[in-house]
Amino acid sequence: MTPGDSPQPTPSTDTRRSFLNIAIGTLGAVFAASLAYPLFRYLWPRGDRTGGEGRVGIPMEEMLAGQSRIVLVGGEPVLVIRETNRTVALSATCTHMSCIVKYRGAGVIVCPCHASAFDLSGNVTAGPAPRPLPSYPVRIEGNQIVVGS
Repeated sequence: MTPGDSPQPTPSTDTRRSFLNIAIGTLGAVFAASLAYPLFRYLWPRGDRTGGEGRVGIPMEEMLAGQSRIVLVGGEPVLVIRETNRTVALSATCTHMSCIVKYRGAGVIVCPCHASAFDLSGNVTAGPAPRPLPSYPVRIEGNQIVVGS
């Protein structure tokens, strides 16, 4: 072998190189997809892909004063709270990191993830949530609590 000659690849190094090229290409594709998916979800509105109904009826005997329930309205989780003098329906998705909020009673709604708190109007009373919870129309029709339009 002369000093200017380069070594010829052997079958084992060629196989190893092919494997590494495939592995690195696969990891690159997975990484690119993990970056593209959130961008795609952000740029394209969700719409109503679940086929959920735009309104939901809850029998009044199933929800007593002081109770709450999460229902799907148009595919979105909605927190329905029945108090003695009023019934409210607010988005159940926290405006901070999209966790599902819970009703703790005494007019307090909390997010278990980062301790945001809201009142029955959806206004932020504590925590890192940047915006109030959106409200949904709610009314009493006969013997049912109707949420949504």
